[in-house]
Amino acid sequence: MRQAHDAGFRAGEAAARQSLDAEVRTVVERLAGAIADAAATRGDTIRRAETDMVRLSVEIARRILHRELTVDAGALEGLVKAALEKLQSQEVYRVRVHPDQERIVRSCLDQLGRGRSVEVIGDPVQLKGGAVFEVASGSLDASVETQLSEIERGLTDQLETRR
Repeated sequence: MRQAHDAGFRAGEAAARQSLDAEVRTVVERLAGAIADAAATRGDTIRRAETDMVRLSVEIARRILHRELTVDAGALEGLVKAALEKLQSQEVYRVRVHPDQERIVRSCLDQLGRGRSVEVIGDPVQLKGGAVFEVASGSLDASVETQLSEIERGLTDQLETRR
């Protein structure tokens, strides 16, 4: 009787161990799947976060620059000078700017000795900080918006290239 009891006990213990092993295996497999999913999601989350960070950074720069352009005439003068340097070998016929900034641009062009040869047009379509320089071969959009968009596109392209 004792042997039958011990044999039954061992059989029950073996069955319980097999059942527990099967449950542990199932839990480990689910956990491994969850870890794999998390790892895959992590990369995607990081890529989205990088793209969002670029957009946020550009938006912060946009707000700061627009504020500077409305408060500091020197900021707009810097934009005009940079555009004229870029167009140095081309004859600029006119520049379209926001009407509130027309006087500042005229003054800047006068200081640079270009005031008589360049027509300044107040264009309500232009945002503050917007400046489109017209030349014989077309135009140069030297606006802050255009420059920020190019920077954002370049940074986003770099992120895409790394992936």
